Amino acid sequence: MPRSLLASRWARRLAAVLGVALLAAAGIAALRARHGAERLWRAAEALFERGEHRGALGRYLELADAHPGDPLALQALHQAATIDRLFLRDEREAVAVLRELARRDPAGAWGRRAQRQLGEIFEQRDGGCRQAIVEYQRFIGMDPAGAGNDEAQLAVARCSFALGDYEQARAENELLLERYPESRLRPRALLGIAGALYVTGRHAQAAAAYRRVPAETGDPELRAEAAFGAAGALEAAGDLAGALRELGQARAGHPNPALVEQRMARVRGRMGQQAGR
Repeated sequence: MPRSLLASRWARRLAAVLGVALLAAAGIAALRARHGAERLWRAAEALFERGEHRGALGRYLELADAHPGDPLALQALHQAATIDRLFLRDEREAVAVLRELARRDPAGAWGRRAQRQLGEIFEQRDGGCRQAIVEYQRFIGMDPAGAGNDEAQLAVARCSFALGDYEQARAENELLLERYPESRLRPRALLGIAGALYVTGRHAQAAAAYRRVPAETGDPELRAEAAFGAAGALEAAGDLAGALRELGQARAGHPNPALVEQRMARVRGRMGQQAGR
């Protein structure tokens, strides 16, 4: 057999052996990394259960930094943010960790959960509503067909109202009705539209929006809230008889029947004054 052919065979065999060895080494390294991540996770969990929150935080962050590709890394970041926010009351660090989680998992469930929590943090912060709108809109943009988008859209409308931008609040609620025809939040969006119309002096339109709510829900409290709101809008528009009818409908399901009775007495008083003129 020619020496060149023999050498070629040996070279192929050596390459095959080296390939297997490299695959085995990679598998061993991956297994060691997996064990390392699991060890850090167990240590963090044990510290957390003992109430040693700072120690647990350190282990979670160590896991996320040392094993960024491990399936536990994203969950570790979420746990770290939870500790910062709820136990150490360090909102600034919680925001930083959540931003890192959203960056690492922009199309995944953990990333969307982090982005949604960023919206909640800023909405609850004094003066944070403008940034909350940005965060909620990013959440929607991460997956335009994703679960929870209707809740984020309602939050955008709610924040717009809190900022005093009532026309924008109305538009954001209208957008919820348009984009999410099956959403359970449609009655809330209609209440938001009615509220925005009311505070801008469009009382007849507000009453009409309130009256659309019962068709969207069987919840007695929501229906009572809508009837009570319609009554206020009708009273402001000068339709006292209509206001009294709506208050009669609100009385049964309203959480504060005494308030409804008080408003009915006031409307009747106004009607009596008008009749005596």
